[in-house]
Amino acid sequence: MKALIKRFTPDWLLSTYHKTLARLAARKFHHPSAKLIVIGVTGTKGKSSTCNILWQLLTAAGYTVGMATTANFRIGDKAWLNATKMTMVGRTQLQKLLADMVQAGCQYAIIETSSEGIKQWRHLGIQYDVCVLTNLFPEHIDAHGSFEAYKQAKLSLFQHLSQLPLKQINQVAIQKAVVLNGDSEQLGEFEAVALVPTKIIWSQRQSPSANLQFNNISEQNTGLTFMVNGYQMSTPLLGAWSIDNIASAMGAALTQGVDYPTIQAALEHLPQIPGRMEKIEAGQPFTVIVDYAYEPVSLGLLYNYWRKMAPNQKLITLISSTGGGRDVSRRTGNGKVAAELCDYVIVTDEDPYDDDPMQIMQQVAEGVTGAGKILNQNYWLIPDRRQAIAAAFNLAKSGDVVFLTCKGADQKICRAHGKKEPWDDRIVSREELNTLLHST
Repeated sequence: MKALIKRFTPDWLLSTYHKTLARLAARKFHHPSAKLIVIGVTGTKGKSSTCNILWQLLTAAGYTVGMATTANFRIGDKAWLNATKMTMVGRTQLQKLLADMVQAGCQYAIIETSSEGIKQWRHLGIQYDVCVLTNLFPEHIDAHGSFEAYKQAKLSLFQHLSQLPLKQINQVAIQKAVVLNGDSEQLGEFEAVALVPTKIIWSQRQSPSANLQFNNISEQNTGLTFMVNGYQMSTPLLGAWSIDNIASAMGAALTQGVDYPTIQAALEHLPQIPGRMEKIEAGQPFTVIVDYAYEPVSLGLLYNYWRKMAPNQKLITLISSTGGGRDVSRRTGNGKVAAELCDYVIVTDEDPYDDDPMQIMQQVAEGVTGAGKILNQNYWLIPDRRQAIAAAFNLAKSGDVVFLTCKGADQKICRAHGKKEPWDDRIVSREELNTLLHST
């Protein structure tokens, strides 16, 4: 019914509806974002990781911090997983969360701000003080119609920040700031709309416009080391792509006066981010990685990193793609990159929504076969995700690496007619590993 209403309702009327709900929700909870320093994190990749890193940096500096991301929520030390299947929860829920942060004594709120949330004006009732751009690549084209429209949604967040009046908390004026990716082709466009006094621009490529320079980046299987503005840093986060997330979080922390030694100490002890390059340990002789990577660019980074770390071992991956009309074009691409970079591929189910799950899997499989894999020799099609996980573990030998991709710490599988099946790749993988280990 919702889909039909959206289909036949003029865009201007839908927009008015969303704006009205956003304003009413903010009013209902007495505009809680006016009482918090609000940091919005947007971009294509790494938003949840950036938010989690930033939470650690601000907490290490002595602040009480709230957070809302695709993966998880936090209010101070209270933490729970996001089971809504939404990056930005509904306007009423989001405003209530902000009000709960105020009630808990938080000084900061970190909000992962998605293009779809912006399109539906969920950001309208939020008084942002800092906005962060992690990166920007073609993504969610089916939802927005074009990359240009997708980019404009991101740009509008920075325009929104620039137009907001200066906030005062406890009679102290909160200065607005932005943190931008200096290596992004769209840097100039974001600089132009971000009319704020403080701009931190970071770069890994020695961009002349950057005031936060990262270099001497070294990947190990235990983490990363790098230099930034003369400081030597290390972190247990894996993969050079994590620098985007670290740089974005560090830039935001610096706008709030967090010093380099505090950042340095916090980065050394970052905890695991749920479902982001998360190792599952159950005593098995091979590596199991649960990761949220769900599109070809992120999947390629994941596979290439582990090919470098385990050059003589087999890489075995589950691969899938979502339904619900979401980015149909990436289905074949997911299969292609998995087949090109992994030794064994298992195509399985993910979140079909109202789409035919077998049709989705067949489209993913087209990419797998197009890259040269042969059914039932080095690739398999197993619709049941639990059975697919078990099959991957049975293929693995000592030292091999198994990837459970596309879902991360998602708490549901979304099926037809709004049905949501409880799920967690991390829990299911531990169950299947225990079954395997106790049967041998």
